[in-house]
Amino acid sequence: MKLPTTEDRDPQSIGLSKRTDEEILSLLLDRQIEALNATALAIPQISRAAKALQEAAEAEQNIGYAGAGSAGLTALADCLELPGTFGFPPERMCILFAGGAKNLLHMAGSFEDSEQSGVHDFEASGLGANDILIGVSASGTTPYTLGTFRAAALAGTRTIGIANNQESPLLTLADYPIFLKTPPEMIAGSTRLGAASAQKVALNMISTLVALRLGHAVRGHMVNMVADNDKLRQRAQRILQDLTDCTSAAAEEALRESGGRVKIAIVMLREGLNVRAAEEALDLHGGNLRPLL
Repeated sequence: MKLPTTEDRDPQSIGLSKRTDEEILSLLLDRQIEALNATALAIPQISRAAKALQEAAEAEQNIGYAGAGSAGLTALADCLELPGTFGFPPERMCILFAGGAKNLLHMAGSFEDSEQSGVHDFEASGLGANDILIGVSASGTTPYTLGTFRAAALAGTRTIGIANNQESPLLTLADYPIFLKTPPEMIAGSTRLGAASAQKVALNMISTLVALRLGHAVRGHMVNMVADNDKLRQRAQRILQDLTDCTSAAAEEALRESGGRVKIAIVMLREGLNVRAAEEALDLHGGNLRPLL
């Protein structure tokens, strides 16, 4: 019986322990690189998914992520990182993780076997018509994630499915399927290796493209972040100085007045406006800073 790619074994894994540490690490790295390169084949699918996510963000719809095990952790990371990196509103984002928060420390695999749990978590998530749900499953057959997608279809929620097995159920159910043609793993079935790396890259590509289109990333800077710690405040000052040619003192003052909101501070400095006027100017362009530059 032919195994799905995510369960198959890389032939070079035979006798792996007899090799030197350097040889093993080099081979592991080579397979990671091969998995990442497979993402290039999915660029047209990734582009379509990013467009759907952009439309949802522009319409102020909710964005959800769903997954179990290592794929769920990959989805969780993207969900948690976007508010801080690109200013996605956290109140409009949610994560559907098999077993919930209590399953994050010592992940029990049994939670992913329940399709009904996926349905239940979706129904409790608040996602609905015209919202968007991103599901990640290396095998594309995880019952929990399939449950969230079946519930999403009934609710009118659009879905982006990311999987590493072709023609798997998740990709069949998804409105925007993304097939990542990664090779068999060096440790058969350990999809936290190549498959998860490709998933992470695909999610990064989607969110970064959307951030660029929404004006959350401008001239190589994260202009939609809120500077709420020392590292981010220092970064924000550098952004302001680069985009407005202001002094360090002026950048610090603008950030203080704007409550750490980088976009507002940029408009204040470039246009000589107070906070309220800068907010209104930015609102005229849907929050997109680029036209004001």
